[in-house]
Amino acid sequence: MTGSIKVGEKKFTPCRIFCIGKNYEEHVRELGGALSKKEKKPQPIVFMKPVTSIVPLGRLISIPAHGRILHHEIEVVILLNGGGQNISLDDALSRIAGVTLGLDLTLRDVQIEMKKRSYPWELSKSFEQSSPLGPMRLYDNSFDLFNLPFTCFVNGEKRQEGNTRDMIFTIPKLISFLSTVWKLMPGDLVYTGTPSGVGILNVRDEVVLYSPLLGRFTWTIC
Repeated sequence: MTGSIKVGEKKFTPCRIFCIGKNYEEHVRELGGALSKKEKKPQPIVFMKPVTSIVPLGRLISIPAHGRILHHEIEVVILLNGGGQNISLDDALSRIAGVTLGLDLTLRDVQIEMKKRSYPWELSKSFEQSSPLGPMRLYDNSFDLFNLPFTCFVNGEKRQEGNTRDMIFTIPKLISFLSTVWKLMPGDLVYTGTPSGVGILNVRDEVVLYSPLLGRFTWTIC
């Protein structure tokens, strides 16, 4: 999908997809990791996906042939209206055009092998259809981005439940940090990290992402 993303009366062309790894402590633990206390200046883990990996609401999702274990990772996703570089924490929220839920689909077996070899994650994270994305809700400060609940269901079973209040790096910190490396542009998307509970998806599974503030979004694995 490379078409436009509608937010209110405006349309944005997707520019880049920034993804944040290990942004919830319980998710770090479930993958067998630990938060580093040695880093003097801890910073977010950032990787990227092509905009062609976006899957709009309702489209069927195919399991890639180069992996066996496909995992769901529900995430709050923000769409930027621009921003530039070196954005302050105080100014970060003003750069958000819209908010929604999405999936960072991950081939876990491929990722484990990539980590063993110290290879980049692209084969496990950046494949076609790896970024299902719900419709955007206009961000107008009418709801609290620091206390946003969200849930992932698979075939009616609750798999993941999170809240942005549990983020290691808040959304303003993510925007501010990204702007120190990249000049942020209108249409940039940020997948802000997943909570614990990631799990396997199989053919014919129905995945539902839900937030009382953002809506209910469904995809089917084929």
